[in-house]
Amino acid sequence: MGNSEESVRVGLTEEGEQAAAQLSGSEQYDLKQREKRCARDERLQPMKQQFPYFAGLSLFFALAYTFCLYKNPGGITYPLFVAAACLCGVLACRKLGRPMKRGSWFLLAAAMALGVGTCRTAEWFLIAVNGLALVLLGCVFALHQFYDDDAWNMGKYFSAIFRYLLQAAGLLAVPFQHLCSWLGQKGNGRMRRAVLFGCGVLVAVPVLLVLVVLLGQADAVFSNLVHEALKLLRPLTIMHIGFMLAFGFLAMYCLTGCCLTRPVKEETADYRKGEPLMAIAFMGSIALLYLVFCAIQIFYLFLGKGRLPEGYTYASYARQGFFQLLFVACLNLVIVLGCLKFIRPSRIVNAILTLVCGCTYIMLASAVLRMLLYVRVYHLTYLRLTTLWFMAMLAVLLAGVTLIVWRPKFHLFRFGLMVVTIFYIGLVWAKPGEILGWDYVRYLNRAQLTEEDVRYLLHELSADAAPAIAAMQLTGYEVEKLDYRYHVPQTSVSFAGEEADGRVTDSAEHDGAGTAVAERDSAEIPNAWMEWYYSLHAGSNYREMGLRNYNFALAKVKALIPDGG
Repeated sequence: MGNSEESVRVGLTEEGEQAAAQLSGSEQYDLKQREKRCARDERLQPMKQQFPYFAGLSLFFALAYTFCLYKNPGGITYPLFVAAACLCGVLACRKLGRPMKRGSWFLLAAAMALGVGTCRTAEWFLIAVNGLALVLLGCVFALHQFYDDDAWNMGKYFSAIFRYLLQAAGLLAVPFQHLCSWLGQKGNGRMRRAVLFGCGVLVAVPVLLVLVVLLGQADAVFSNLVHEALKLLRPLTIMHIGFMLAFGFLAMYCLTGCCLTRPVKEETADYRKGEPLMAIAFMGSIALLYLVFCAIQIFYLFLGKGRLPEGYTYASYARQGFFQLLFVACLNLVIVLGCLKFIRPSRIVNAILTLVCGCTYIMLASAVLRMLLYVRVYHLTYLRLTTLWFMAMLAVLLAGVTLIVWRPKFHLFRFGLMVVTIFYIGLVWAKPGEILGWDYVRYLNRAQLTEEDVRYLLHELSADAAPAIAAMQLTGYEVEKLDYRYHVPQTSVSFAGEEADGRVTDSAEHDGAGTAVAERDSAEIPNAWMEWYYSLHAGSNYREMGLRNYNFALAKVKALIPDGG
């Protein structure tokens, strides 16, 4: 290592540069790679010198990740893992001399809110998206702590996140290099021998597997012993846990190291070189078109005046064109941001962009009104609910875009991150499945239920909708009649020695005179079928809930199962 570092230092001098110019292309490439590795190793020195601390921190993260999330994507331990991850981030920053910046505590608080919201819902799609959201929040936290990101825009931040994760994956060998360096130091002889012993055991594992298979085929008694041992040890479980531990350790160590290597350039290029006159002509034409369209929306849709085309009613007119308007509103957002990024500052351009933003608000209002009228007739669905949520969020984001038109130093990314985070946390905590269930049940008549109604309630909504479904007080016979996937269990009770509906029981209660008292058939008890509903939505990991995988939404479903069920 010393010779390579010395050669790199020589390469940085003028004589070294002249010598490097005479090298072949492959040799020059190798020299540049050595220079990069040398610079990277130099920046990683704080972690290398304090390897026990960062290795212990990474091990703590790995243990928390494995214990909390092993076959448990939505249990009560989820917020515990998020808290452990936040603690690891704070401790790593302090050890590396990075005090907490303004805004970092908001990111940690948002992560905790998402963690708590995860164990409150049984909407598995939202739970999966929560994991992705937490990864993005963690990346933003790391970049914000180790970079001067005041001048970064949205494009810069997204590219920085991608580059940060990509470069972290390239540091997978660094923990092992630091481990070898630490073991080579004086005073670590015992630990070095323990690590070598462990490596020997790991290398022996594949050889042992081959030998076990061969010896098992050679002797039946040994084969039975192996099968019994496998039932106890569960190799797949051990491999799964081992993979999670290794992934958690490497992820924490490499992501921390990537903060020191600083693969992202802090500088942001100024692309505002376009001619304002061209933007005035382009955006002015669009603005005139929007003015005409918005005048029609105000006159016909909002005020209800004017004469519609033949064959149209105001209801049918209002319920069409929603998605087109939403697409145009999103396109306007992109166009305005594009002009701000590539066109030289101009007051006339700013005025036209402000006009476009104002017209976009009218389009959003038109789209919301159309969607509300549509929902009034056809009720809420997951897509319609999330679309209304998205339009509300888009309206707030558009306010930030309008503000940055006149105040270029406004931190649009931070504003957008805060808005999106708050809105998404609100969506998770609101539990869309429960909202949809109550909205659908409110319009139903129990005597006129159809197969489509029951299919939607039981199979297309999440377990969050259970309180609304239970409010209908459906019996097992009603559900069986309308849903072919549910079958009434053969557990009904008859009088002693007699048959009831073709089913007989040995356990009948008697009154004081010895007369058999008929118990109520479980299929006639309202919501007794909720046990089947629970198993349908809980999944294999939550059939039996304990302290580690407790989920509040699924626990609410269990509480709705009557005692007689």
